[in-house]
This record gives sequence, structure tokens and C-alpha cells, in this order.
Amino acid sequence: MITTLEQTRAFVLNGGNTISGQIRLSGAKNAALPMIAAACLGEEPTVLDNVPVELRDVKILIQILSEAGAHIQVDGTSVSCSRGTFPSGNVNRIASEIRYSLLLLGLASALRSELLLPMPGGCKIGDRKYDLHLMGLRKLGSVVEDTEEGIFVQSNGNKGTAIEFYLPTTSGTENIMIAAAAAEGETTILNANTRPEIMELAKLMNRMGADIECSNRVVRIRGVNRIRGGVRYSVMPGWDEAVTYIVASAMTGGEICIPDFSLDFIKEDVRQLREIGVEVFEWGGAVYASGKKEKKGFDLFTAPYPGINSDMQPIFAALAFSANGRSTITDLRFTERFKYVDELKKFGGNILSFGNTAIIEGGKPLTGANVTATDLRGGAACLLAGLIAEGTTVIGNISQIERGYENIVGKLRQLGADLDVR
Repeated sequence: MITTLEQTRAFVLNGGNTISGQIRLSGAKNAALPMIAAACLGEEPTVLDNVPVELRDVKILIQILSEAGAHIQVDGTSVSCSRGTFPSGNVNRIASEIRYSLLLLGLASALRSELLLPMPGGCKIGDRKYDLHLMGLRKLGSVVEDTEEGIFVQSNGNKGTAIEFYLPTTSGTENIMIAAAAAEGETTILNANTRPEIMELAKLMNRMGADIECSNRVVRIRGVNRIRGGVRYSVMPGWDEAVTYIVASAMTGGEICIPDFSLDFIKEDVRQLREIGVEVFEWGGAVYASGKKEKKGFDLFTAPYPGINSDMQPIFAALAFSANGRSTITDLRFTERFKYVDELKKFGGNILSFGNTAIIEGGKPLTGANVTATDLRGGAACLLAGLIAEGTTVIGNISQIERGYENIVGKLRQLGADLDVR
């Protein structure tokens, strides 16, 4: 059972090694989490394969759902989920450590129940409101109260309606999809986030018995009387993990092969990588990347899908250190997602941030440093910088990194990194 975050362990990395070879991806965390929650709508067990079960966020979600009455069994990388008696138990306070605990609100709402959820957590990357979740649930007819003790939801049955988000929200879209699946009538989400993870969630839910259509920025849910479940579905590979390992290889001048992966998930990331000077192509069901050519400075703007996700801007900031010239990164979603910049400065890197922009002067040597993972992707950026830094890098608060990268030490060591945990 998970109780508290570990604060004492650290990654110890000796830089200078080339990152090359073949690496297999785990299932995508941000696809697996909403799928686990949605699978608990089903009366019969739904089996999810390729689940990154070693990730802390996945463990926490399974724990809090199970303790709240859902029936969940883990067998290797397969997870069987069904409704059970959810929500018949209390929600563990550890739910406050992950943002995807918010999906328990939509699940309880869909099942005509009530639930008190501790305040959600996740990465501290600026203003991450959940007001759109609450607005959407209220428009469906649920009673929602935001209190000091947590978020309370109670539903006697939802009714379909039109919901318009003032900005695209990934987990907000997923929450309303779950809540509206068994509502009376049709629900339309306008300005929805329709990333591949959400498309995959819709496919899973439709197989379980829901009726959902996704197009660019619009999701339509026709409510059904029951969600039977009883299907089997594989979680998509981790595209964010793929981009991270491609960047790791590119920064060190290496070459990498990722089998059973498609560039369809990362088209805009690949376009940017190619402009920088990283060779990326797909052949025979695998993705290949090479960082042997000179890399040049770039300008990057995050955007809703199909643009580059805000999650990736710290990864590209690290890449900018190995590029010649000036790079700028502008985050149009999380304007305060630059806490990691102060950590990257400790490597001797020439990087500064202001407002929603970071500027990096690349092509200069870095030196190993003692740094802290401020959040998931900021921690990964420090790990990437350590790969090209001279000497030893020690990264603390690594539970943040382990929230999103399954067995990252083993995988990077397999690719040639001198990396360990102490």
C-alpha cells in the first residue's frame, strides 16, 4: 500500500555517455489513468493490457478506486476493472497526490451516487484549475460543492446538455465523457481536448457499451441505459516517453530504435525535431531517430493537439542546450511552467525565463550539479541535461519523475547511461 512520497532517494548520473540502442515503450500514463476510471463504469470486468502498473500515479488511482469499492485486479501489466460497489467506501487522502483523482467525480456522478474527494494534486506547474470539471458536472445536473474538506458530488441521474469549455482541458473532457455516458439524452462538449488519449478513451468506452463520437475539439456523448463492460483493450504506447528517449539520444549524438510505435501520435513534435536537425523516420513498424547531425536553435510554441503539448516544453528546453544558437520556448497553456529553469541553471546552462517564455543559449558545456525534480517533466529535463553534463549529477525528489516514466533507470542504462539510484 502507498502511504507517503519518498523524499530520500536520488538519481546519480555520470554524464558523457552516448544514448543509443533499442527501447520498448510502456503504456501511456495519461491514456491508462482515464481508461482505468472509465472501466469502473462497467458491470462486468474490462481488462486493460499494457498498463504501466509500476508508475506511482497508476498505483495510487488503483488503490483509491479499490478502497472506494471498485473491483480491480492486477496481473502483470494487465488490469481488470469493474464497478463493484463503487462508491461504497471512503476515498483515501492519498488521492490528493494525483490530479487524475478528479475522475472519481465523473464516475460517481455517472453511477448516480455521492462522493467526497480530497483536493486533487499532481505537478505544481502553475494555475491548474478544475473549475471546468465542476462546471460540466453541474450542467449535467449533478450537485457539486467545493469545500475545505474536498469536492463533494451527488447525482440522481444526469441529463445531456451542451457544455463549452473556455479552454481545452484533457482531464476535464475525460471527466465529462465518463459522467455523461449514462446520462439521459445527448451531451456535446465544445472546445474539448481531443488528443489521441481521449480518442482512445472513446474507443474503449464504446466497446464497453457507450455511444461517443470524437472529432477535432468536439465530443458528442449519447447517453445509454447501462454500461456493460466485459471487453479487453490495450493501452496505447507512451508517446511522451518516446519523445523523451528520442531527445536523450539526440542530445548525446546517438541513434535509437523504438519498435511497435507510430509517428502518428507525435507529428508536430517530429516536425520540430527535424527542423532542429534530428533525423526521425518510421520504417517496418518502428521509429528510428539519429542525433549525429548538428542541431540548431529553434522557436517552439505549445498548443492543444495536434500542436506540441505543454508537457514536452521542458524536454525541448533540455534539447536546446545541445543546439547551437538561441532557442525560445513559449507555453501558451501553463504560463508558469518554468520552475525547472532555476534547476537547469545549476548545470551552468545559459537559460532564463520570464512570463510564459524561456530563452536558452545552447552549444555551451554543462557541468554536473545537485538538482531537484520540481515536477514530472522538469525532473526529466534535469535528467536529460545530466546526460551531457561533465561530471556527476544528483537529482532529488525523483518520485516526481517516477510518476510518469516506468523503469526510467533501467531503460536509460540499457541505452548506455551511467545512471543509478541511491
